[in-house]
Amino acid sequence: MELLTAFSRPYGAAYRLAVACVRAFSRPLVSGVLVTSSFAAPAVLASATPDGTELTLQQRQYEAAIDAIERGDLKRFRTLKGQLRDYPLYPYLDYRDFTRNLSLKSHKSVTNFINRYNSLPFVNSLRADYLTLLADRGEWKTLVSFQTDVPRGERYQCQYYYAHSQAGNRALARSGAKSLYLSGQSVDSACDPLFGFLSEQKLLTGELILQRMLLTFEARNRSLMRYLNRQLPASYQPQGEQVLALYDEPENVADFSKRSQVTPFNQKLTRLAFERLSRKDEAQAIRQFRRTVEGQHYDKRERQEIADYLISQLMNDDDPALAGWRDRMLRNTHNDGLIERRFRLALLDDDWHALNAWLSLLSDSEKQSLKWRYWDARIQLELGDSEQANRAFASMVGERNFYSVAAAQHLDQAIHIPSRSAVLKEEGLMPVKDVLARVDELIALNKIYAAKREWYYVLNRASDAQIALLAAYASKKHWYHLAVQATIAGKMWDHLSLRFPLAHQWWFEFFSRERGVDKTTLMALSRQESAFFTHAVSHVGARGLMQLMPRTARETSRELGYDYEGPASLSDPGVNIRLGSGYLKMMLDRFESNRILAFAAYNAGPHRVSRWLERSQGHMDAIAFIESIPFYETRHYVQNVLMFEIYYRQLLGEPVQFLRANELAKRY
Repeated sequence: MELLTAFSRPYGAAYRLAVACVRAFSRPLVSGVLVTSSFAAPAVLASATPDGTELTLQQRQYEAAIDAIERGDLKRFRTLKGQLRDYPLYPYLDYRDFTRNLSLKSHKSVTNFINRYNSLPFVNSLRADYLTLLADRGEWKTLVSFQTDVPRGERYQCQYYYAHSQAGNRALARSGAKSLYLSGQSVDSACDPLFGFLSEQKLLTGELILQRMLLTFEARNRSLMRYLNRQLPASYQPQGEQVLALYDEPENVADFSKRSQVTPFNQKLTRLAFERLSRKDEAQAIRQFRRTVEGQHYDKRERQEIADYLISQLMNDDDPALAGWRDRMLRNTHNDGLIERRFRLALLDDDWHALNAWLSLLSDSEKQSLKWRYWDARIQLELGDSEQANRAFASMVGERNFYSVAAAQHLDQAIHIPSRSAVLKEEGLMPVKDVLARVDELIALNKIYAAKREWYYVLNRASDAQIALLAAYASKKHWYHLAVQATIAGKMWDHLSLRFPLAHQWWFEFFSRERGVDKTTLMALSRQESAFFTHAVSHVGARGLMQLMPRTARETSRELGYDYEGPASLSDPGVNIRLGSGYLKMMLDRFESNRILAFAAYNAGPHRVSRWLERSQGHMDAIAFIESIPFYETRHYVQNVLMFEIYYRQLLGEPVQFLRANELAKRY
C-alpha cells in the first residue's frame, strides 16, 4: 500500500486510474463473479455494465424480460421467460406473469402458486393482494378458508375479522373488532365495515367509546378524541366532555380526583391527566400530587408509579425545591431506569458518596450486571478502598463488554477479546441452495433490497446451526452486510471475524492515509453506522456506509474541495468513505483528536457535545463522561465504536488499545 502516496491528490490521473481499478474489483456486495460456488448460476460472460461488472447471458435475458413485461410486451416477455426456466430468478418472472391479472385467477390456482413458491418472500405480498381482492369481492367464505390464522397488518386483520362476521364465526369477529377498535390513533378505512358490524351487534357502546377516548388521551390525539366524543350516546356525553376538559386543563386534576367516584375509568383518567400536568407544569404537579393520589384511593404501588412519571420529567431540573421532591420520592422507587438517570446526574457533581447511595437502590438483579459491578468498583476506588476495587475489577476482565475492557484498563492489563470461528460446510446449505443462487443473482444484478428480503426470509426459517453456515457463506462471498445480519439473527456474538468484516479495505486504507485517521477507527465507525450496507438509508435520510446526511455530505465536500454529485452518489463506497472520513477528521480536529468527543459529535452533533462539556465543567474522567451522556443512543454509540475498534485491531493483528493517552488525561 506504499504506492497509495502516489494517488494522494484527488484529481490526478493516477488517482482516477486507481479508483477505476478498485471499482472494478470491489463493487458493494457484488462479488459473485469473483468467488466460485457450487450454488452459483452458469457464468457465461457477456456484456459489461456501467459499473464494470459482467452480466451473464441469462442475466441479460432476465433484465430484458422484466423490461418487456413493464412495457406490456407480453409476447417478448413469454419468449424470454421460456428460455429461463433453469435460471435461479425464474420464480420472479413467474410471479410477475401470474399477478398481472390476479383478479382473473381461480382460488385453486392462487393457492397452488403460493404452495409452489412458499419459500420466497413475494408470497407474503401475493397473500396480501389476494386477501384484499377477496374482500373487495365480498367472497367471505373463500377468504376464511384461504386465511386460516390472523394476518399481520391492521388492514388485513379488519378484512379477516369481517369475513368471519359474514361467514358465521361472529364471536371471533366481535372479539377481533373490539381489539382493533381500541386504538389511540385513527384506524385504516378498511376497518369501517367491521366497526359497522360492531355497531349492528350493539357492542359499540358508550363504555367502549370512552375506553378509546382514554387511549386517544394517552396518544395525545385531541382531534380523534373530539370525534369520538361526538359518537357518544347522550347519557355518556358528560363523561366525554370531562375527558376533553381535563385534556385541555389538566391543572384541575386534583379537584376531579377528589370529587369523582372511585372507578377504574376515573382512576385511569386521573392518572393520564396528572401525567399531562407533569409535562406542562412540574411545580403545579408536585403541589397537586398528594390530593390527586388520595382522591382516587390508589394503592402504594400505583402512587409510586404516578410519582415516577413526574420524577422522569424532573430529572434535569435544577430548581432546589423541585429536585428535592424528586430525590425524596425517588428513594422509594423500584424503577431501575430512573435510578440510573439519577446516577448519571450525580456523576456530573463528582459526588461519590451520592453515587454509592443511588447505586445501592438498584434491584439486586441489576447490580449483578457488568456495568454496575464496574461502577461499584469505581466507587470503592474513589472512596479509598483500592484493594477491594482491584479485586472487583479483576473479576470482570476477559469479557466481550465495554465495562470489562474499562476494568482491564484500570488494572493496566492487556486486552484480548475471546473469538470463535465458523467452519463452512457447504453440504449443510444444500436445503437452501436455491435461495443462495437467487441471492447471488439479485446481487449481481444490483437488486440489493430484493436480495436482502430473500436473506431475511431464509434467516427467519433457519436453525441456529444453519444460520452459522449462512453467515460463513456470506462472508466467503463478501456479502458483508448479509453476513453481519446472519450473526445477529443467530446471536453469534463471539464470531468476531463474521460480525466485523474486513470490507472495502482499499478505500479505508487510502482515506486513512489521506486524513491521518487510523483505518480501524474508520472501519469501526462504518460498522456501527451501517454494518457495511452501502445502500443503507436511515429513517432521517442518512446514507451509505458512514451514514452521511446529504446536507453534511454537501458541506463536507465544499470543505474538501470535492465535486459532490448528490445523495445518490453516497451509495458509492469510495465517495461515502471520502466524505465520511473527511467529516470525522473535522470532528477530531475540533475536539483535539479525542475520539470519544468526535464519535459523540458524529452521532449527536458537535454543538451538543460542546454543551455537555460545559455542563460537566471538567469534573469527570473519560469513562464517567461517556456514562453521563444523556442520550441513550449516543452513549451506546460511543461505547460500541470504541469496542469495535478494539475488535478490528485484534482481527488485523495490530496492538490493541482502548483509550489513548490524550483521552485518558483529559478532564471532561
